Amino acid sequence: MLDQHFMTDIEWLIRVTNIADLNKTDIVLEIGGGTGNLTAYLRKIAKHVYVFEKDKKLIKPLEEKFKNFNNVTILLGDATVAEFPQCTKCVSNLPYTICEPLMWRLTREKFELAVFVVPKKFVEKIAGKTPSRLHLLVQNFFTMEIFEDIPPSAFDPQPHTMSTIIRLRPKAEGNFFLREFLSQYDKKTKNALRWILVQSGMTKKDAAEQITLKIRPTIQEKRISSLSLEEILEIVKNFAKQ
Repeated sequence: MLDQHFMTDIEWLIRVTNIADLNKTDIVLEIGGGTGNLTAYLRKIAKHVYVFEKDKKLIKPLEEKFKNFNNVTILLGDATVAEFPQCTKCVSNLPYTICEPLMWRLTREKFELAVFVVPKKFVEKIAGKTPSRLHLLVQNFFTMEIFEDIPPSAFDPQPHTMSTIIRLRPKAEGNFFLREFLSQYDKKTKNALRWILVQSGMTKKDAAEQITLKIRPTIQEKRISSLSLEEILEIVKNFAKQ
């Protein structure tokens, strides 16, 4: 079952669905369908629900459960790398290990809002209780609302920590350089910087020279998603005003 904790409490399933403010025109993406408990509520309201599930053992039971409903599509795949279907909203009880990579992934996707159930400790990290690159990421790309904490008893198997419901809405504006840089999270730092500098009007030669002069070689070779908060801030300081 990988790292999934399936929400089984009906009241909480309804609460999550309500926070998503669904209507009959919504196309919903659910990540980590599990046993389909949340899917069953989403499909009652939404026009269509696409369900990503990575665990092959869960695909057939999900397909069997929703075989008579033409507004549910089950997809086998890893949502952190697979191509997203077009959707208006994303509503999920997220598998714990994909919370961070999914935040990076969402910087490239178009949607109206996302409602996620995530570990409370993860919320504290992205909310900025302590400085972190995830807080920087969320702060620049999304407006976040924090709702109730959910007890372990609402899940099966029960997690070892409290969970929290959050709602994200994409921001239309922010620090342009930082948004362009972070959204290229799977590229090497030097390649992402070169692209940004060339887009701003610099020649490839001058861009390469500036990167060599201002960024240490060890940082240049790192993928953006592997950079520390301090390294990201160093890059912003050196290049944000280019």
